[in-house]
Amino acid sequence: MVRVKTAKAAKTGIVAQRLERSVFLMQMLAATAVLALTVVTYLFSPVGVSDPRYVAGLAIMFATTAAASIIPWAKVPHDWIALIPLADIASIMLLREGEPSVAASLFFVFPIFWLASHFRLWIAALGPIICSVLLWSSFFWSGTALSVASVPAIFVLPITFMFLATAAFQAARRGAAHRVLLRQQSRLLETTMSGVRRQRETLDEIINAVTFGVIGYDDRGNVILVNQAHRALMEPFGEMNESLVQERVYLPDRVTPVPESRRPYRRAMRGEVFDNEIIWQGQPGERRIALAVSARQLLDDDGESQGSIIVTRDITPEIAAVEARDDFVASVSHELRTPLTSVLGYLDLVVDSQGIDEEARRLVGIALDNSERLLQIVSDLLVTVSADSHRFVMHFAPCEVTAIATQSLEAARVASQARGIGVDVRSSGDVVVMGDAFRLRQVMDNFVSNAIKYNNDGGSVVVTVTDAGDDARITVRDTGRGMRPDEQERLFERFYRADSVRQTSIHGTGLGLNIAREIIEEHGGTVAVESEPGVGTTFTVTLPKERRDTATAGARQDRSTHGS
Repeated sequence: MVRVKTAKAAKTGIVAQRLERSVFLMQMLAATAVLALTVVTYLFSPVGVSDPRYVAGLAIMFATTAAASIIPWAKVPHDWIALIPLADIASIMLLREGEPSVAASLFFVFPIFWLASHFRLWIAALGPIICSVLLWSSFFWSGTALSVASVPAIFVLPITFMFLATAAFQAARRGAAHRVLLRQQSRLLETTMSGVRRQRETLDEIINAVTFGVIGYDDRGNVILVNQAHRALMEPFGEMNESLVQERVYLPDRVTPVPESRRPYRRAMRGEVFDNEIIWQGQPGERRIALAVSARQLLDDDGESQGSIIVTRDITPEIAAVEARDDFVASVSHELRTPLTSVLGYLDLVVDSQGIDEEARRLVGIALDNSERLLQIVSDLLVTVSADSHRFVMHFAPCEVTAIATQSLEAARVASQARGIGVDVRSSGDVVVMGDAFRLRQVMDNFVSNAIKYNNDGGSVVVTVTDAGDDARITVRDTGRGMRPDEQERLFERFYRADSVRQTSIHGTGLGLNIAREIIEEHGGTVAVESEPGVGTTFTVTLPKERRDTATAGARQDRSTHGS
């Protein structure tokens, strides 16, 4: 409040100074003109300036000038200022009467202009009226006869004064209107600029509050925006270039330098848009961090690029967590292989033993088969987390898909009956494909077990095998909880489990569907999913009856390109 009052007082003081200076300057203009006239008159007619009326006129003029300089006009009513130009009119009239030959009447223009341009209409009209009345009175009192020589004093000068006052008054009104408009525009511009400054300050605060780096460039590559997080990411690794980034960065293998043309900020300068490009910053053997870099273009209203903005995020902890997870899975898998191998050996001995009956031999055989499958799954886990290869060993031979589906459902029937879930296989007949029967059974087991685990009690699971010409089509449909669209997009990622599933007691690793897709693609096939929350989920697998190496390679290359 005190600051506002101080600002208002300062503004009032400035306005007062301007008013007093304006009054003094207008009066000085008239006084200077009269002084110049007096000097010239004295040079040619010293007697004329000694006339008492001329001297009285000079005295009034300079007394008025003195008053204009010392009176605090800001403290008196504005209309009182009109007394100054009215006194000037009286002064000029006395000068004219004292020395008629100098044509002092022309100096009436100064007070007339002042009255017309700075005061209200009725005051503005006083100037030409008073001057005309004084001229007419002087003419008639002098007893001069009307003639051509008397026309200027009687007609021309009053008319001139009238038009001068009218023009000055209108110009002053237009000027006042323009000043009002300019003040409004100035206030509007000031408000806009204040809003822009507030928005810029808010943006700076927001940009500096985030934990990821943000840097912006104009269309010439000059830095226009940089936040503290970006500097914190760059500065520990040495000097930055003029673009405020590190010159030497590395590809995800952490060894190969990124070529200059492929560095993220160079690509952004060329107008490229990209998301989460991973680079490593820091020399090998020294401190290093992994950065996920994204770029966007800054466009004007016409869609033309005005620069770019780069967002940099430190993902070193995330990569370390993924590596730790893979190391853990690999370690557990290695630990499981040893006892499983021992179990398989002893089960082999029991099966070959002559001292057990056939029913026991059958049951032990089932345990042996499942133990072998468990060992193979453990081996697949090792393959999945291996950095060297994600490929599975395949043994292709003709295999009947309906039989594989039936075996898978029979193996899962105990689990389905415990929850009252009906399971059924529907087939158009024998459908034979060239594939790995063990791996296809692994795929079928995965889909069927998921359909039972995530189903509702009393629901159903239907597996349909269809001959589709050159392909075999397998659908696994359940009546379970279903999935949201965003969950479906990530369903085949390694270790991914939906939020709704993680919050339940249903256990899983998030690897099954990833492995299933790998196997399907090794066969040259495809897998698709359709799901609706609360309704159920349908997986559709399409397998070629004959091997398609080109399709397999294409599918694997497409998936690797997208970082699946």
